[in-house]
Amino acid sequence: MTKKSVEQTHTPMMKQYLKIKSEYSDCLLFYRMGDFYEMFFEDAVEASKILDITLTKRGKANGDDIPMAGVPWHQAENYLARLVAAGKRVAVCEQMEAPDGSKGPVRRDVVRVVTAGTITESELLDQASSASLVACYKKNERWGLASIDLSCGHWHLLEGSGDVALEEQLTVLNPAELLLMHNEDSPIQATQTCPGDWSFSASVAREQLEQHFGVSDWQSLNLDDHQQAAAAVGAVLVYLGQTQKCALEHLSLPVFIEQADGMRIDMRSRRNLELYSSLSGDPKAGMIAVLDETSTPMGARLLRNWIDRPLTDLDALRERQSAVKSLMDDSETLDALRQHLNGVRDMERMLTRIVLGRAIPRDYRGLADALLALPELSHTLGDRSGLFASITASLHGLEALADTLCKAIVDITPQNFRDGGMIRQGFDAELDRLRGLANDANAWLRDYETRERERTGLPNLRVKYNKVFGYFIEISKAQAKDAPVEYVRKQTLVNAERFITDELHSFESEILGAQDAAMQTEAGLIEALRLQLCQQATAIQMAARAVATLDVLACFAHLARTYHYIQPEMHTGRALKLVAGRHPVVERHLSSDEPFVANDTHMDLKSRRFMLLTGPNMGGKSTYMRQVAWIVWLAHTGCFVPAEEARIPLTKRIFTRVGAGDELASGRSTFMVEMMETATILNQLEPRSLVIIDEIGRGTSTWDGLAIAWSVAESLIKSDDVLTLFATHYHELTELPDEYKPAFNASVTVREWNGTVIFMHQVIEDAADQSYGIAVAQLAGLPREVIKRAREHLFRLEHGSELAAESGKSQLGLFAVAEKRQQEAELQSLRALRDKLAGVDVEHMRPLDALMLLDSLKNEVTGK
Repeated sequence: MTKKSVEQTHTPMMKQYLKIKSEYSDCLLFYRMGDFYEMFFEDAVEASKILDITLTKRGKANGDDIPMAGVPWHQAENYLARLVAAGKRVAVCEQMEAPDGSKGPVRRDVVRVVTAGTITESELLDQASSASLVACYKKNERWGLASIDLSCGHWHLLEGSGDVALEEQLTVLNPAELLLMHNEDSPIQATQTCPGDWSFSASVAREQLEQHFGVSDWQSLNLDDHQQAAAAVGAVLVYLGQTQKCALEHLSLPVFIEQADGMRIDMRSRRNLELYSSLSGDPKAGMIAVLDETSTPMGARLLRNWIDRPLTDLDALRERQSAVKSLMDDSETLDALRQHLNGVRDMERMLTRIVLGRAIPRDYRGLADALLALPELSHTLGDRSGLFASITASLHGLEALADTLCKAIVDITPQNFRDGGMIRQGFDAELDRLRGLANDANAWLRDYETRERERTGLPNLRVKYNKVFGYFIEISKAQAKDAPVEYVRKQTLVNAERFITDELHSFESEILGAQDAAMQTEAGLIEALRLQLCQQATAIQMAARAVATLDVLACFAHLARTYHYIQPEMHTGRALKLVAGRHPVVERHLSSDEPFVANDTHMDLKSRRFMLLTGPNMGGKSTYMRQVAWIVWLAHTGCFVPAEEARIPLTKRIFTRVGAGDELASGRSTFMVEMMETATILNQLEPRSLVIIDEIGRGTSTWDGLAIAWSVAESLIKSDDVLTLFATHYHELTELPDEYKPAFNASVTVREWNGTVIFMHQVIEDAADQSYGIAVAQLAGLPREVIKRAREHLFRLEHGSELAAESGKSQLGLFAVAEKRQQEAELQSLRALRDKLAGVDVEHMRPLDALMLLDSLKNEVTGK
């Protein structure tokens, strides 16, 4: 059967649906029918599974039932969120005119395509995170990125070269949706879309910028010298046109801002340092969970931006530090600011929804309240200078708009615009008049009902209203026979009859006309307010950005005051000095009766740049190294740090290789992942880097692992201007400081008491003399017989027995070198004791002298 003959079997409405669907074949189509969005055919089947909704049918096509599934239009946001989370795109098709009873379906059109990177509804977004749409354009080794957070209107443009740098930047941007050319692979996991290869063009960008912003001169945008970024901008604007289908008046101009190189942290290092979640995936154990004490959603997003992009500009860092210290030293101002900020809702996203025509009434009220808070914030800041000067300047100029909104919008808004009642009484005289007519209806209806009861003698007569039949008189079945002749029957029910009269019909026409007129008048007033907000969108965005900056600075000051963080001294020198450093996450999760054990760190890029850290598992090596990395990281954001003293050199990169885990989906074993992370460090190492390595070589044989660890350690020691904390279970490596002066040994202390191991979590500058692996295994609950047998094997391995290596040569036990050193020390002590005893003249010694000698020898043996 031909396509034409198939279409002829459909109703006009279904033909309309199929035509629209053909234009959006890659989307699920939400087709508006009254109070529902309906889906048909394959869309209905697929959506019913994802949303767990009932699959029904409507009509037939070629003799087969047409599957249908639908969702209520006023609950669409929840369903859209689930569909987008499942990787779907949804085309929202609305009725563009009211049904008028004429033949044929009402006109419908797609008003928006909902995708992962173009969501603006508050219910679909995480208020603390950006859901950015990012376009990536590559030409040879050069690449350009254009990122837009549509919910806020902010752009971020970048250019660079090399796949490694591209992966790092995309990891930081964390796009909800990534726009690529066909046949281009994404370096990261993200929803991928192609708006058309033709859109990745600087010339297209020029056309789009003129169309969207009326800008034809690129000089102010700094895009002439950044053609890759410009091409990415073109793709973003084309895609927004394809999906949003409305004016985007809230977007800021895409200006390429030349930025000084910040501190770089690659994707694996960010994961290993547990920024957003622990390695096991728990967000409550991530660093951001203990740092985010912001008061506003804008501040929460900006905090993540600052943490994601550490600075290496010393002046900018000191400016942030000065602002934080100013607030920390003035508790009264800090508390007042945070109290005012608590009342500010998400200005950026509320403004976006209003501009795009997707707002709900509470967005207007929320924006009005936020604008009212701006003068209070400015007054509280006073005449502070530095970073606060630009913040204060951005908080002014919106007072008149705030006053208008507050006079116009009621304090408690209705759920939807269709409910009416959003405009305050007294704001508009005509609206008040029309509302008065509608409100008088209730009194008239009560009076009419009383009059009709008395006139007809029917005590059960009621005057009622519903949306289907309008106003009517309802009389019980028993009394319906006594209804006056002028009562015209309108509906018959099981227990009652409904009637209409000329007087009631005339009243209905007048009242409903007044109600409709009131709704139309209110809609016009709301649209006028929307246009005012559109005209002031740029100023409101600047104010929102100022609020966000103030919020983050207040958050940093609150953290410093509450948790005893100190201002780090940032410098261009080479020395790293941390006194009583602490790990922010571990410290926060300890109970009050379990204090965190703070540790010092003294390193220098020139003479003490390689710390070899040994000690048992569970001793605290990983926590200690991570806390050093985090203190350095936080210091480069302007945040104060958990320590008693901190001198930190400007650092260009942080690398970490921590933990062990495979990537089976990619065919990579634990050891392969470990080696890939190590290769990344060694291949990308540059001066003024901080390297954290927690164990290397555990996934292969002892000799292989030791050889690799030794070689990697030597390479890092020889790297100029690189600080390295290198934890290992290979005690053989403790010989490295004997050969390389920049290296030094450190270990975590352990004590044994009555056969039980006690972890002290204290780092000292000395090599560990043994491992406590079996003790840890015992604490973990290994069976007693397994622990006993392990001790037997350990004794055999550490006292002369040899392991047959695969090559046929002897292989020493893991701690043979340390054991050998200990044995030599004990032998030397015994020789000294023997020599002392040989020189004693027992025959001529008094009893008292003999006792004193014995006591001296005992103290010497016990180390007292």
